[in-house]
Amino acid sequence: MTDPAHITAQDSWLAAIVDSSDDAIIGKNLAGIITSWNKGAERMFGYAAAEAVGKPIAMIADPGRIDEMPNILERIKSGQRIDHYETVRRTKDGRQVHVSLTVSPVYDRTGQIIGASKIARDITERKLAEAEIAKQSMRMVRANADLQQFAYITSHDLKEPLRTVSISAEMLLRKSGEKLNAEERQLLEFVITSARRMNSMIADLLPYARTLTEDLPLADVKTSESLDWAINNLHAAIQASNAEIHYDREFLPTVRGNKIALVQLFQNLLSNAIKYRSAERPKVEVSAVRQDGGWLFTVRDNGIGIAPAYHQRVFTLFQRLHTGEYPGTGVGLSLCRKIVQAHGGEIWVESDQGQGAAFKFRLGDGEER
Repeated sequence: MTDPAHITAQDSWLAAIVDSSDDAIIGKNLAGIITSWNKGAERMFGYAAAEAVGKPIAMIADPGRIDEMPNILERIKSGQRIDHYETVRRTKDGRQVHVSLTVSPVYDRTGQIIGASKIARDITERKLAEAEIAKQSMRMVRANADLQQFAYITSHDLKEPLRTVSISAEMLLRKSGEKLNAEERQLLEFVITSARRMNSMIADLLPYARTLTEDLPLADVKTSESLDWAINNLHAAIQASNAEIHYDREFLPTVRGNKIALVQLFQNLLSNAIKYRSAERPKVEVSAVRQDGGWLFTVRDNGIGIAPAYHQRVFTLFQRLHTGEYPGTGVGLSLCRKIVQAHGGEIWVESDQGQGAAFKFRLGDGEER
């Protein structure tokens, strides 16, 4: 026979474990009447055990979820166990508390179901955090949508009046140039140059905004083909600068990406290398190596380089280091960063003033090797 004293000690030990739990542990019969109520339940719901035991479990039901408890009891009667069911309950002072419920049938010695044991874990803080994250996400979605709308409006509605300003200034310079003094001609040339620069910025802003709001369709892309396409697009600039572009097609991998976006990425990096060249003939090398389950790409040039203090700034929208010496809008590298981020990667530059630059970025693997 089992020693009664041992049983009593074991029961006391189990009761102490139940009472010390932070979770609410509640017993109820098949009529939904509370039969046990631990300290965790007192803290969570605000009712003392003397107030709760003998009362219907519906006392902590949320008015909007009143049918949940009868449904749970029916499932318990059929022998089902309910795991991690997330819902809302009401405390004594009327507050809502988010809980995760685990409810199990309780059997007597003959194997008959006589009630249920319920463990309720307070997940209110987690739910509030999730709601805040969702709210912030919606704000970002709205902000990005507003940005794209602004980009479309800028691109379509402002280009025409800007074109009118540019054409009018050019016509005035052609027709009346001889009548103008040097300062007046210079002012007109400033207007024309500024209008052209603004037009370029508008043209670059739209694809930049698209990378913020659109989910890029991904497929296996041969990066050698994207690079070929980018080089063809830059044919005139390569010829004019007598630039050399070196890469080994056999060592350029297939990645999971968007082909058009990768063409833009390579085109912007190559264009940047050609634009910011030194007195030497421009030489650009494109390579890729396996790293951490993906691919590390490097676009290395022998140009004027970038001082370490500006390595982060060059990726900021409309930020330019050479505002008068070289043409551009300050969008290209920012667009590169957005494209790489949309592919789940990162991009950075390793360079020093006068030492050329190496732009490096990581992309995920494709199915082919």
